[in-house]
Formats: sequence, C-alpha cells, structure tokens
Amino acid sequence: MRINVSQLRKGASLGALSLLLALGACDEPAASPTPEAAPEATQEAASQTAPATLPTPGFSQAGLAQLDSRLAELASAQQRAGYVAVLARHGEVLHTASAGYADLEADRPMTADTVVRIASMTKPVTAVAAMLLIEDGVIALDDPVSDYIPAFADVRVATSLQRDESYEIPTIEAERQITVEDLLTHTSGLGYLFDYQSNLGALYIGNDIYAAEGDMDSRMQMLADLPLYFQPGSAWFYSYASDVLGHLVAVASGDSLEDFTQARIFQPLGMADTTFFLRDDQRARLAAVYTHGEDGQLTRVPSTEDAASVAAFEAGGAGLFSTANDYIRFAQMLANGGALDGARLLSEDSVAAMSTAHVQADRMPDRMDAVDLGYGYGVGVIYDGPGDHPVRAQGDFGWSGYFDTEFFISPSTGVVAVIMSQEQPGPTTPDTIGARAVFDQLVYDAVLSES
Repeated sequence: MRINVSQLRKGASLGALSLLLALGACDEPAASPTPEAAPEATQEAASQTAPATLPTPGFSQAGLAQLDSRLAELASAQQRAGYVAVLARHGEVLHTASAGYADLEADRPMTADTVVRIASMTKPVTAVAAMLLIEDGVIALDDPVSDYIPAFADVRVATSLQRDESYEIPTIEAERQITVEDLLTHTSGLGYLFDYQSNLGALYIGNDIYAAEGDMDSRMQMLADLPLYFQPGSAWFYSYASDVLGHLVAVASGDSLEDFTQARIFQPLGMADTTFFLRDDQRARLAAVYTHGEDGQLTRVPSTEDAASVAAFEAGGAGLFSTANDYIRFAQMLANGGALDGARLLSEDSVAAMSTAHVQADRMPDRMDAVDLGYGYGVGVIYDGPGDHPVRAQGDFGWSGYFDTEFFISPSTGVVAVIMSQEQPGPTTPDTIGARAVFDQLVYDAVLSES
C-alpha cells in the first residue's frame, strides 16, 4: 500500500491549529527582540506581584523576591503580557507571584484565577483519566487501541519519510497493534503538526484533526489512514497520541471526555475553572493571547484566530482551560501520590507508574537525552541518563504548554510549581526568556535546604 502525498487536505488552517497545540519540551527557541519601553500602565501592573509579608517556610525570602522581580521585569519589558506563578512545598501553597496583564487593552491584571489556555498541559490530565479506567479494570495498558477505535486496526508504517518517484509515501504493515501504553508514552508512531522537513510531516499537517470537520470518529479515521513514522513502541515522537487517548477514554467510559474528567478529576479536586468548554461566566476572566510579530512588538492575537476558545470537541492533547489556582491542585494530587484533601483519585502505584521514565535514551530524541528528560505516562521525567540536568533534580516530573505554561513536581524537595502566561509563538517570540525558560531556575534558587 502507498499513500499519495497529493491527498493533502488543502483547507487546513495552520493559524487555527497552532492556537490549540503545544510543543511542550520540544519547542525551538526563537530570536529575542530588543525590548521596547513598556507603557506606564504595563509597568505599574508588572510591579503588582504578591510579596511574602511573613517568613515562608521552605522558600527563602530573597529567592521569592527574585522570582517576583524577574517576572515583573519581563512583563514590564513586554516579553510577555503577564505571568502568574504558584509555588507549594510539602503540600502547602506558600507563594503566588503575579505580574503584568491578562488583558493589556482592558488593564486587567494577571492573577491566579485568570483563565488560560493550557494546551499540552492537558496531556497529563488525559493520562490520569486513562489511569482511572485502568484502575477500574475497564481498559488495560496492553489493550489494542483498535478494541475501542476500530479505525486503528490496520495501520501502516512508512518505510521512508519522503515520497518516492511516484509522489507516494511507501508503507508496510505494522508489526503489531498500537496499544494504550503506546499512547500514554508517545511511542505509537503517530505524527503531529510540527514536522516541516518531511513529506510525511506534510501529510499530517494537511490532515489536521483539530481543523477538520465532523465527529471524533471521522477525525480518528482520518488520522488512522496516515502512515505511522515507525513501528509501534520502537521510538518516541511527540504526537496526536493524547488526542487518540482522550477519545479512547470517552468510548471506553461511555461518557464524553468533558463529563468524565469533570466527574472523576475536576470536581473531586475542587477545580471549578478547568474545562474543555468555557462557560459564559468564565469569559470575563479569560486571558487574551499575545504574540511577537516581525517587528518584535507584543501584539494581541485577534479573537477570530483564537480557535481554542471556540473548539467544538474535547482535544485530549491540547484543549483544556484552567487557572493557576486550579492546576496547582491537580499537580499537588500527583505529588501526594494520587490524593488531595481527602479525595483519592489514583493509587500511589498508578502515580508511581506515571512518573517513571519508561522511555529513556534508547528511544528518546537527542535533544531530550541531553537534559536527561525521559517520558512516563503523560509527563516528562528527569532520570539518571547520559546527559546533564543542572537545574532539575532526578525524579522531577511535569510538562509544559504551547502558550508558555508549565508545571513541575519535585519529589526530592517536596516542591510543586505552576507558571502561566499566554504567548502564541510568533516570528520574534523571545522563548529564551519566556515563562518556562526562567521559571525552573528561579524556583530552585528559592528552595531552602532541609539538610
């Protein structure tokens, strides 16, 4: 069987899909523009951090002040419109830092209750949903995905990522079925939307399930018709796997992904502002999305291009809205081994399985091996690998999102940390000094030694 590259869907909108997706740890840094002088109002809001007025056990006052001032400095320079960070240690939220604006034009400050698009920070949530069904005995790690989504019964594997002389991608049969565990670990062979070098990447870009019309079954069929990058289980590739997993959760549970996550995750954890579909009462707290254009200036993304806010389906890999106050509760549940405030979602064994680096150097890309970043179930994990991890501690796990959001959990220090911003990567987006780029070091610099 061969796949003709001319089968690309011409109507896919890259602008719309990029609003929905997250690259997580796979982002490529962009050039940093020279910061322009920020408007007076922005400078004032940037200074509205949340200072610690009393000694904060577990964090140094000097370190927290540095976190606050750095975020204020970046917001004032309009490297991002606004930031909010929440830090906890040993189960207690101890510090919130906010700087800049959720909406510059409306002079609305960024706060821990500002609603943001978390993009790929949806993936760990979808992984937890799957783990819940595994604990329930409804699905199993080694179950073929085709048991729940028949479209994946006869997937093919590309033998070349480039088209041949007939303008086709040559394929062979898959050696085995894609499993639930393959989806959890991004080892399914599925592609995504960020391979601009190969003809197979062009097929995935042209068959964008986020921009497609129709129900989830038709989106899954479109995806299953594309060749896999490699034999299932043989390598790691950031992909649509979490979106397929989200649909599998819906099929296996008999509920929509929104209903399942609300009933089994968000309501038990008191995450009232986390949802795939914005309520009317949340829209006034929704952060605007900004980007840095060709001129290096911070520019608001038009609402007509904010596809995430009007998505008609639950994208298990990228579709959630949340707040810093909500997401710290989800992260703390994982840090606690599956429970929070008397509500137990997962067993400690399930959380341990999630936070184990099942995919290591033999299957991870070189750029991730360089920082000892492996992959568990829905989260990246720092392990004792061939590279160097000068900031993160071994055993740390978490993930990040396309709009410059991140969380991490550090079992060895008891730290749980979340940062949110809303920047759509543009031609001059300064990734190297964005929220994710500075956050880890700032947090670790504030951690008091307990030895």
